[in-house]
Amino acid sequence: MAKASRPYPKGVWFQPKRLTTGELAHYGYYGRGSGTVALGRRGTPEFFSKLADVVSREPASENVTRLIWAYRKKALPLLRDRTQSDYRPRLDKIELKFGSLSLRAMGSDTMARHILAWRDEMAGSPRQADYLIQVLSALLGWGVRERMLAKNQAAQIRHLYRGDRRDSIWTTEQEDAFLSSAPEPLQRALIVAIETGQRQADLLRLPWSAVVDNHIALRQAKTKVDVAIPISRRLRACLDAAPKGTSTTILTTERDLPWEPKGNGFRSAWRAACAQAGVSGVTFHDLRGTFATRRLSEGWTTEDVALCTGHSLRDLASLERYVSRAGVAAKRAEAMAKRMAQSGS
Repeated sequence: MAKASRPYPKGVWFQPKRLTTGELAHYGYYGRGSGTVALGRRGTPEFFSKLADVVSREPASENVTRLIWAYRKKALPLLRDRTQSDYRPRLDKIELKFGSLSLRAMGSDTMARHILAWRDEMAGSPRQADYLIQVLSALLGWGVRERMLAKNQAAQIRHLYRGDRRDSIWTTEQEDAFLSSAPEPLQRALIVAIETGQRQADLLRLPWSAVVDNHIALRQAKTKVDVAIPISRRLRACLDAAPKGTSTTILTTERDLPWEPKGNGFRSAWRAACAQAGVSGVTFHDLRGTFATRRLSEGWTTEDVALCTGHSLRDLASLERYVSRAGVAAKRAEAMAKRMAQSGS
């Protein structure tokens, strides 16, 4: 018996068989035990027809397996391709662990302890454990919204990984070094990022049509939140100086072409430019925290920043993981000292 290889779904396996012609063929099966379904020879119309039939068949039991089946069918296709591919193997692990549990048990108040214990079993790989719990929480949260579960018992499970990048803020020296040596398209990318606070994926696809009067308006791909960012004088100068070729996107390659959507080419070019400039210890994503830190230092309110970054207005505390408290405090102190000196205090 051979395990299924991608792109076949979980539950599919193959059995090799030598034909009378001497050819080795593989016959597919779905499921185990008395519920095994023969799919026929791999690659034939019969195989794909039977596979489509069994995979689309809704589980009869009101358990977590049925919840996962519904999530895969309705919610997963709405996510980005990369997110879908990340979620699928983790949904398989969740099903292996909790699939037989009833939906009532999964939503009960005692379930949080079991989820916490499962997370702790994976403490040796904290980031992987956290991501698995994140996917579980997304699944259960969707189940609650669909009225299939009473409560998302994974929602309050804290992360194991304590990575903190609040103080990983770009300094003006790092920024100047990068701008003095990087190619123009990457200089443009830095300025647009540090003046808007947006994620790399959103910036790489940001079209010129998003520039509306004195602000940039976009819907974030990750959160589906609409944001609007005022255009600073620095950003306006950058946009005015940018080449207006055939590309519809603001950020382009040196050949004035849009960056590849998945960003692989951009990330490679960015790493090379940072190495050339001698910039280390900060990432492109840290430009988002730099934006928030600088704006709060300038006197913006947390609500002002959240309306630009897309953070929830109901949970402004989540902004803290992006903001350097020390940086904000120092800037505010400098501003107050200047005011005190001017007033003679």
